[in-house]
Amino acid sequence: MENRFENDKYIIRYFPTDDIVEFFMKDQEIEAKDVIEMHDIVLGFVKGKKYGTIFTAQSFFSLSADARAEGAKPEYCEFLIAQAFIVRNLAQRLLGNFVVRFLPRPKQAKLFTDYQEARKWILEKIENHKKNKGMGIQPLVFNA
Repeated sequence: MENRFENDKYIIRYFPTDDIVEFFMKDQEIEAKDVIEMHDIVLGFVKGKKYGTIFTAQSFFSLSADARAEGAKPEYCEFLIAQAFIVRNLAQRLLGNFVVRFLPRPKQAKLFTDYQEARKWILEKIENHKKNKGMGIQPLVFNA
């Protein structure tokens, strides 16, 4: 069973048995207010559980500079295990590389061209997280 939200800019689906949130971005520009709304929707779906995400988009989807800045805030990664981005064209690859390399993300983020490969990778990351959770493994934190 999935939880689903849809509006004119995006579709969000949450699969609680897999702990995966899927985002499908329509051919619209996403603004900061959309990022805030999407995060609130996801928090309502996951109810404090850790999850992985798969992002995919139509060809002409875009993110405003304010949306990129909003999405880079640490609170958006609080429950996030890993992110997969499915890219369909050069513009999406460039944006995906920018997001993965330069914006604060969870340690695990990767670009894919195939949905099934992305889903398999996310499921592996979620399973590894669940296995390691009970072992007291903590991420390294370096203080400046």
